[in-house]
Amino acid sequence: MALGPRPFSLQLMLHQLTPLEETRAYKIIFGRGESKGKAEGIAEGKAEGMADGKADSLERLLRHRFGPLPDRASARISAAELSQLDAWLDAVLDIDGIEELLGPAP
Repeated sequence: MALGPRPFSLQLMLHQLTPLEETRAYKIIFGRGESKGKAEGIAEGKAEGMADGKADSLERLLRHRFGPLPDRASARISAAELSQLDAWLDAVLDIDGIEELLGPAP
């Protein structure tokens, strides 16, 4: 009595001949995901770099104008979103004190 191959035998045989990771379809799909991930990572890194640069500039301007910054001011600035940093940078030359820009201490 001849037994035919088990249902998974063909799949197992093909995998042994050409591992999934080496197939054209896998490489195309993986490549697309990798490209998308790189693009997202670059955009995120660029935004973080811009925010860090703006936060550093704001702190530098405030220190030049008002002296050493309170810890809460530095913490508030480093946690701020890019749009908030832009607004503070726009207003920094028109204020009379740090509290006027960042708000009173809690």
